[in-house]
Amino acid sequence: MYQIRAASKDDINEIIALVKELAEYEKMSDRVKFNDTQFASCIFEKNYAKILVCQNESQIIGYAIYFYTFSSFLGRGGIYLEDLYVKFQYRNQGIGKRFLAKLAQICIDENLGRLEWECLTWNEPSLAFYHKIGAKNRDEFFHLRIDGKELENLANFIKD
Repeated sequence: MYQIRAASKDDINEIIALVKELAEYEKMSDRVKFNDTQFASCIFEKNYAKILVCQNESQIIGYAIYFYTFSSFLGRGGIYLEDLYVKFQYRNQGIGKRFLAKLAQICIDENLGRLEWECLTWNEPSLAFYHKIGAKNRDEFFHLRIDGKELENLANFIKD
């Protein structure tokens, strides 16, 4: 039996371990830069994001990190799913779909306009699952990012 619930501060060590497992699965372990205190502060003090966890009788076996967005075209908020991860041995048991259903219900309950996320192009099993539940690719957009030195350079533009 599994339970999906909001994460608490007591869950943080298990969540962090799962975040690191996800990074390894995605071949991005070298990109994990946070320390545990910083991570916990961002979630439970600064409220940058929320976390749902899936727990069996003895441990947390999956998590979903999400935050709120806003669509100027819809004039409504939405949810952006940052991570969805289930331990390998618990996959294909409907847990991922339960996480997404829970997030969809939050969208409905809070009158939000959409639920969105990204998936790595090589992650065929996840892409097949997402398409099966009705998710669509947004081919008309590029996902852009500025970080590191480029972020600092851009911030310094206003100081010139």
